Amino acid sequence: MDICFYIFVKIAVINYYGMKNCFILFLLFLIGCQSVDEVKLEQALEFSKENRSELEKVLEHYRDSDELKLEAAKFLIRNMPGHLSYKGGAIEKYYAEVEPILLSDSTAEVKEKLMNSLLSRYPSNRIERVQDIHIITSDYLIKNIDSAFDDWQNGNWAKQISFEDFCEYLLPYKCVDYQALDNWREALRPVCEGVYEDFQYSRIYQNSAYWAASFVNDSLGKLIKLRLGDQLRSYSLFKVPFWTKIPSGLCGTYSIISLGVLRSKGIPVVNDFILQWATKDSDHSWVTVLTENKNKAYCEGGEGGILGFMRPGECKGKVYRRTYAPNDTLIALNRESEYVPRKLRDVFMKDVTDEYVHTVKISTKPLSDLKKKDETYAYLAVYGQKEWVPICFSEIKGNTIEFNNMEREAIYMPVYYTVNGVEPMNYPFLLDHNKKQIYLIPDKNKTISIILHRKFPVMRRAFAKGKCLKGSFIHAANKADFSDADTIYHFKQFTLSGNIVPKDSATYRYWRYFCPEPYNCYIAELGFYNSKGEKMKGDIIGTGEYFKGVQKHSREAAFDEDPFTFYVSDVLKNGWIGMDFGKPVTVGKVNYLARSDDNNVRIGDLYELFYWDVTGWVSLGRQLATDLTLKFDKVPDNALLILRDLTRGRDERIFVYKNGKQVWY
Repeated sequence: MDICFYIFVKIAVINYYGMKNCFILFLLFLIGCQSVDEVKLEQALEFSKENRSELEKVLEHYRDSDELKLEAAKFLIRNMPGHLSYKGGAIEKYYAEVEPILLSDSTAEVKEKLMNSLLSRYPSNRIERVQDIHIITSDYLIKNIDSAFDDWQNGNWAKQISFEDFCEYLLPYKCVDYQALDNWREALRPVCEGVYEDFQYSRIYQNSAYWAASFVNDSLGKLIKLRLGDQLRSYSLFKVPFWTKIPSGLCGTYSIISLGVLRSKGIPVVNDFILQWATKDSDHSWVTVLTENKNKAYCEGGEGGILGFMRPGECKGKVYRRTYAPNDTLIALNRESEYVPRKLRDVFMKDVTDEYVHTVKISTKPLSDLKKKDETYAYLAVYGQKEWVPICFSEIKGNTIEFNNMEREAIYMPVYYTVNGVEPMNYPFLLDHNKKQIYLIPDKNKTISIILHRKFPVMRRAFAKGKCLKGSFIHAANKADFSDADTIYHFKQFTLSGNIVPKDSATYRYWRYFCPEPYNCYIAELGFYNSKGEKMKGDIIGTGEYFKGVQKHSREAAFDEDPFTFYVSDVLKNGWIGMDFGKPVTVGKVNYLARSDDNNVRIGDLYELFYWDVTGWVSLGRQLATDLTLKFDKVPDNALLILRDLTRGRDERIFVYKNGKQVWY
């Protein structure tokens, strides 16, 4: 029964019981008839303790003057608990030491080193963390609300959005937790502003958040000088005047920088992110723009303009959106579970996967011998860097567990999360394009032999360089100008590495790799071997070198057994590299390696192959690579596999073996 109706019924029978408890019933009526939002607002005001008067000043300020601004203030206040800031003398001293470093003319590397060294003098236990709701002032909140409303109602980029979207895309008084409560909107508004000052002359651009965000983000990239992969360690640097001076290359950092700059100009944006790629070993973060007609556009913080789609072809698994209002389901998870995966402890995010891909609902069950009766939540995990990472959760109701909004063409593993961390509840399964769940249960009674070329999938850069091999040739001749050349092999298909076995035993003095395509000849490794498997030596010959005097890109680099060095020709067409053996010889095998990423099998490295059994990885043995491929026998069919280089490197990725090929996930 609705609680308001229930209270009305109770009051209707008061005369039967007399006036005793009438006042109590009246109070219950008032409380019961409050909306959920009103209850949350009162709870937030109570939680603010001594700072309640500051928040009430904000409400009083708008109560009789602007009803919509009052609703915006209520939205901010009732959802403020849980949002955090730094406070105290230690953080102020830290920022005082940070400022001359970040604003100096030193290189980013030097800044990064000095910043990291500061942490030893300012350990985490010295830095006070406090709830925003306990320290925020009425003046600060009013100023931010008025500024956001002015951008919404009088600016060019957000007129079209609803009040609900305004509250999440433009209104928040800061962009991320631990951001300083300063004048960031005013300070960031001039950044890159000149890039759209001419928009007034074109109606196509003047009212388009799409174009404004695109131009600003592209210009911002030149200002902040992206350097991907840096490992800056610091307390939050989202503070005036540091915003565009942060020497970090992490996508999360630059997404927030871009978010702050764009919001300061009245462009409605949010931060979307992936906790863990479903098919890569990292996470990712970007900015989503709410454009005309509620369409969304995407840009990677400070890296070019608007993207047509966020990383097409790369499986995301789950996409979340950072929100100002908390997610009730995440609150319940963190309240009811003793142990929660680290990446799901943040309650200020929501699942938006279905905005990016066509999703499906799936269900799974725990294996009987893995079932934990005392667990109330289950998770789906994807494989990250050497571990399974939970990316979503579901309440356990009965024996079947359902998960909503899952992306296809990914491998997921149902897991619990306990004091011991991730614990499997079933085998991993492939969710294929037909929505079918294919459990990867290794068949130990049916084994196969497999040939492996790589330990990591071909990503964009490696793919671009591998394409250079397609259309090329291995030639052999007895004349130095190759006028009598025979074609030993024609690269008709995409490849990165492998072996070529000549079909006959004809002898030739000159052997080469020849690239007729209209781009420079690239090759990382070229090796000629006799019938005994011994590497053959001769005089290196070929076209000129593009990087003259640079050893790692010289002719010799093609024969140094280092995959990170490579030959580059000085001609855009018909470049080649090869050997003069001094006399006609028979070559038993030719090895080749395209300019790549060092994730191909590397001669001399020690490798180990594993398959996933019900609760962990099981070794299938180690091999020292003597060739550019590895062969493993007695591999269980239908198994999830991973190949590890025990000698060097960190990249590795799960795969299945299907139709004679590694299929990566």
